Amino acid sequence: MSPASGKLNIWTVDDGRAGLAAQTLGLAEAVNTLVAANIRTHVVRRKLFTFGQVRKPAAGMNAPWPDICIGCGRASIPYLQAVKEWSEGRTLTVQLQDPRRKSALFDLVIPPEHDRLEGENVFPILGAPTRVNSGTLADAAKEFSKDMARFPRPRLAVMLGGNSHHHKFTKKNCQRLIKSLQNLHGSKVSLLITTSRRTPKHVIKSLRRQFGKKDQAWLWTGASKDGPNPYFAFLQAADAVLVTNDSTNMLAEAASAGRPILLFSLKGKDTKFNRLYESLAGKGLARPFTGSLATWPVEPLDETTRAAKEVVRRLYLRWQESGKT
Repeated sequence: MSPASGKLNIWTVDDGRAGLAAQTLGLAEAVNTLVAANIRTHVVRRKLFTFGQVRKPAAGMNAPWPDICIGCGRASIPYLQAVKEWSEGRTLTVQLQDPRRKSALFDLVIPPEHDRLEGENVFPILGAPTRVNSGTLADAAKEFSKDMARFPRPRLAVMLGGNSHHHKFTKKNCQRLIKSLQNLHGSKVSLLITTSRRTPKHVIKSLRRQFGKKDQAWLWTGASKDGPNPYFAFLQAADAVLVTNDSTNMLAEAASAGRPILLFSLKGKDTKFNRLYESLAGKGLARPFTGSLATWPVEPLDETTRAAKEVVRRLYLRWQESGKT
């Protein structure tokens, strides 16, 4: 804790990919809402990843060492281990996702429940930590209010992932999606569509061709001409969210926004993901997409806050045991 500010010092460590950074920063920000904190982000290069210990800090990593260090992704693992050593064990190391290493290497591991990881220092949550909360949604709504006013209700946010180890966004999937969205658009549903870095080019081209210049359709693909990212604004404004079934992050973010989830299935399957879908459906958060807009009452999922409380609890417990508090 910084003596000057009286705030916790938190570091995040990931390889810079949006999905990983959203998790580390999301958890750090949630801790900050519980206990005031200074947050520093660190991006480590994936090609320098090694399963062994790193010998020296990455750029920007220097003493004083943080109270909490949150990592996500394989590239972060050796750095969390190193920070634990450099701080002589004072830093609470928190690893997100299943590290596929011994959990004892970290002070706390926060994996998704569908990984079924167990251990004394393992704290599973439904989905993944997110940056989605009432504050981020309100800020986004304010930032994009004039643009959003052009899109009358009902509004369907369309959050598209893409190809992964277990799923593939095929041309057949794309044709089915486009046809469904055309029908919805024709029935006066406003479409708020966003793609991701994994969305195939053929899907983006089809979306631009069909919806790039239409009224009541807002398409954001990350191109410079698309302007600032309205992702949070889409979640805030939507009456329901169509999400492809390849992304834990997007599913968790839609659930955290408290919006009904319409699950669009890509080619492929995975037992772990099936457990995630079942959990979301069991809580009344998600249903399969059938081609039509469906809405129902949903309570926002707040697993990020639950994880943050566990991080703070373990930090304070450590301080008590060491006589710091």
